[in-house]
Amino acid sequence: LEYNDITQGLVKPFVFAFIIALVGCFYGMRTTGGTQGVGRATTQAVVVASVWIFIATFFITRIFVSL
Repeated sequence: LEYNDITQGLVKPFVFAFIIALVGCFYGMRTTGGTQGVGRATTQAVVVASVWIFIATFFITRIFVSL
């Protein structure tokens, strides 16, 4: 266990939380169409947040590996 591992473990959750909150709020505030619209917006938000988390994981790992 190295310092880099601990730092990654502390940085990644904050980045992921920010992405999830940002994407969730973005799609939630743009929801139209009643309950069906909420379902579609939720599905879109989960998919988009998952993709952004995957991308963020790639870049964060690249940054920490290069240190």
